Amino acid sequence: MNHDNYELPSIYKQKTEQYESIDQQQRADSFDLRVGPSLQQGLLPDNTTLERPLYQHENKDRQLAWLLLFAPLLVLIFTVVPATANLPNVDAMTSGDAIWRLIDPIFTLPPFLFIMFCADTTRYHTGSSTVIWLIWAIGAGIYVQGHGVHLSAALFKHPVQDFIEAHNQTIAAANPVLVEELESIYSYMRDLWEHDIGHYMYAAGAAIMSWAQMAAFCDQVHGPLTTGYKVLFCIASLVYGLLIGAIAIDFPAGCIVGLPYTIVLGTVSALLIVSQRRKDMKQGGLFTLGRRMVLQYYLGASIIGLIIIIGWVGKYGFANRSAAGI
Repeated sequence: MNHDNYELPSIYKQKTEQYESIDQQQRADSFDLRVGPSLQQGLLPDNTTLERPLYQHENKDRQLAWLLLFAPLLVLIFTVVPATANLPNVDAMTSGDAIWRLIDPIFTLPPFLFIMFCADTTRYHTGSSTVIWLIWAIGAGIYVQGHGVHLSAALFKHPVQDFIEAHNQTIAAANPVLVEELESIYSYMRDLWEHDIGHYMYAAGAAIMSWAQMAAFCDQVHGPLTTGYKVLFCIASLVYGLLIGAIAIDFPAGCIVGLPYTIVLGTVSALLIVSQRRKDMKQGGLFTLGRRMVLQYYLGASIIGLIIIIGWVGKYGFANRSAAGI
């Protein structure tokens, strides 16, 4: 009997083909997040992504345009309202603006996260996406922790302030040193922890999350957008620019920090756009509206923020809003 030419009976061949067909169908229907062998062995670059259908790209771009508007708009609302409005106190020791700041990260942080979900790079488990997510998570942690520091200082300083105002003359007559100690404690909480450390911690956290977004979208092309979404995209960039300017003129030494920051942000955004060479877009889409949406968003916002800061410095110098008496 010739073993080389031996074939299985037809009944076994049919079952084997049936099992192979079922296995292939199960693998096609499954959603596997594991990195492929080509990527594991370094045969493909980290930024390799799967192509999505056109309608999914359009839907993601529309979602991204709205998120780019809501993210700075919410931050601007939660920043401006307690600084300008006289919110009623909850009780004798709890101010209304402290409670307002308590809920701030609950509303302002999720849009930053949803923006990251719109990036093709972050949808797949690669080395570069892991680093980008890590940077974003660090920024988010600093952002929330800064809010906590700022809230705590703002919340605990008010009872000390109220006590000094209510009993200043009595204590000053009996023990002037105690008045100085209380004012020193109040200044320690307000100036150091609320205005300096708290403000710049959550501003730094927001900046880190922004730079992580720039890294995630550095080579992603969007659109072309419809006219309505082009207008929405321009409004979003305008709002973020207003936010940068408002923070710069409100924070201690904000203009000194904001002036070089806007220049660096705009320069890096423009360089990342131009570095993406494509035949169908000159200068990588630098002068298009929304084709490089996230990078153009930060480029436009940095220009607007820079104009606001220069205008403020020209009129009031480098003093912030409180020092200028506004």
